[in-house]
Amino acid sequence: MIFFRISIVFFLFITSSYAFKFDMWQSGKELSECITVARENNIPLITSKKSVTMSKKFDWRYLKNYNKYREFKYYSSLLGNKAWIYLYFTQNKSELYKIHIRWTSYGQNKDDFEQTLFNVLDKKYGKKEIVMPSNMGEYILKKRRRWQINNRAEIILERSLAGFLLIYRDPIIEQEFEIEKKKKKLNIIMIDAPKL
Repeated sequence: MIFFRISIVFFLFITSSYAFKFDMWQSGKELSECITVARENNIPLITSKKSVTMSKKFDWRYLKNYNKYREFKYYSSLLGNKAWIYLYFTQNKSELYKIHIRWTSYGQNKDDFEQTLFNVLDKKYGKKEIVMPSNMGEYILKKRRRWQINNRAEIILERSLAGFLLIYRDPIIEQEFEIEKKKKKLNIIMIDAPKL
């Protein structure tokens, strides 16, 4: 009976762990933990509202009042090319639920770079699937591929005229975040409706 209880606790701990991991970032981590990771690893993290900076090291000046923000970014080299990495956090719990990696220039042919991305992601996560576009404009302007990491996370690669966007997302946390936003909007309506 004791073994059974320990097994259940262990199972719950395992299933509540992160859904995706990119570099040192894990979904579900709180904002304060991620700021600590950035500081300890000297990552030049800034709030997404700050003007572009090419700082090469962690600097508290760029994170002034960081608790007010839910989007952060930093510039880095990834697969031999410069990229912006964006971290997205939920409003109430401040949990990391999505990461965007955006390449807008690369030192090689666009098709070669795409094939490099496919090779790396296919090797790590298995075969990609083609995501069908929702409309004709999207069909012409964007090409999407998806890798299912596990039942809680996915990676999406978008190729457009602007470049490449690689998205790591935890749909469960993202769904909770969307519910948070809808509740907040509904509360605003309920408060303001009697004023009208």
